[in-house]
Amino acid sequence: MTFVRIKKIKKMNNITFTPQLMNYGSDHPLWLNISIKRHALERVAFSLLKRLQTSMEPELLLAIFRQEISKYLPISDLTFSDKDKCCDSVELAQTEYCFSQRVTVEGNFVGCIKCYFVKKPTAAQVKLLKHLARVLRYPLSNAIKYQQVQTLALTDSLTGLANRNQFEMKYQKLVTGCLKQQSRFSLLILDLDGFKEVNDQFGHQTGDLVLNEFAKLLLFCCREEDEVFRFGGDEFIILLNDARLEAVPDIAKRIRNEMTDCQFLKRFGLSCSIGSASYQKYDEAQQLFGRADEALYRAKGRGKDCLEMSPCSEKN
Repeated sequence: MTFVRIKKIKKMNNITFTPQLMNYGSDHPLWLNISIKRHALERVAFSLLKRLQTSMEPELLLAIFRQEISKYLPISDLTFSDKDKCCDSVELAQTEYCFSQRVTVEGNFVGCIKCYFVKKPTAAQVKLLKHLARVLRYPLSNAIKYQQVQTLALTDSLTGLANRNQFEMKYQKLVTGCLKQQSRFSLLILDLDGFKEVNDQFGHQTGDLVLNEFAKLLLFCCREEDEVFRFGGDEFIILLNDARLEAVPDIAKRIRNEMTDCQFLKRFGLSCSIGSASYQKYDEAQQLFGRADEALYRAKGRGKDCLEMSPCSEKN
């Protein structure tokens, strides 16, 4: 086979490896040359790595991975799971033509990739997929860790609600939408009346259960477009997106009714005081929060278990 004398193909950098050429079966004569095959694999791996470096989102990385490998391999679907039990080993399912690969980084389990082939893959195709899965592992592991850190930074660890760090971002987003669409939104501060006595009498573990139950109640009472935050202790915030002024008393009434119906919260004789303020043009977050806080203070002064709206809200 005279073509194996690579004298005329010394500059392999000039070779373009198209999907048609990169048919990882052994039928193409170029694949008889180990150097060219290795060079082709390096090219594909480098191209994949360059694309993977454009994102730190696990979902997008997997979409890129699927898009890239589908150029060279006849796959119909690709799934990923972070459950170790779904993929104990590398295997070929004869009926589904499914290739399963555990993804690990320095011995630590990252997840399991499953590729579904249109037809039964060749040994060379499986080898390629294993090679490219190794390219994916570090970007995917970093993206998952980044996402976990971001979630911890922006989420209240007890209730799972957004926390104070996330409030400013959500607030600015609402302000932008409010100015563009000429809509309005309101901020509610909620405080559990009698929560300190629960902690003192029943302990902090029971107090945590109460906070979790109250957080679920708020999510149930709010619409999907509203935002619920826990600022700390028994202080919660709601941003009512694109809501009429009349919506504030409605949601306050809904929350109070749900608290009355909740058997768990009823055991402790808890109620809820609410202060609200409506966004005024060019309001900073602190200004809006300050007006709602003053309204909450008045609600506490009135005997608790009620809603107070800031005077600015009433004029809006």
